[in-house]
Amino acid sequence: MYYIIGRDACSWCDQAKDLLDKNHTPYVYKNLSTLSKTKREQCKEFIKNELSMTTVPVVINVVGGFIELKEETEND
Repeated sequence: MYYIIGRDACSWCDQAKDLLDKNHTPYVYKNLSTLSKTKREQCKEFIKNELSMTTVPVVINVVGGFIELKEETEND
């Protein structure tokens, strides 16, 4: 499953969602535009400082817990 962080009026965000929808791939979408100013700024700081990204969409592959991580890394 994927976790996407995006915003309104972002064609790249829309394209990311469309691609996953087309492939019937599950995802969770967090729309920065719907957050309060404080929460939006916190999220932007996290994206910038922790993920070293400066634009949206931010697409994160959610693996799951330890067992899923172990299975995924053993298959590489």
